[in-house]
Amino acid sequence: MINYRFTPEDVKLVEKLIEIKQKGFYADGKQVTEVYNRVLDKRATPTNCGSCIRQRVSELEGALNHFKALEAKREAELNTVKEEVKETVTETGNNLKSKRKK
Repeated sequence: MINYRFTPEDVKLVEKLIEIKQKGFYADGKQVTEVYNRVLDKRATPTNCGSCIRQRVSELEGALNHFKALEAKREAELNTVKEEVKETVTETGNNLKSKRKK
């Protein structure tokens, strides 16, 4: 399983880098490489090569999309579990009430 190391700050930074790339500009190679290495657990060296920077931003974009999809799935699963627990507690409470009435 892929384990991306996105912090909330990394998410914001990568979203900004994606925006810069989509506008046709190049982001700072050092900044891109720092977040690239940190999030994807790589050991790339900083570069001023425009296509290399765009490639790294594209990899970060793919990783961010995957990370967000996993987070959404995890959140949905968590909500399902919470709902199941709530239903179980309600059923248990109703069973206890009916036993007390007997």
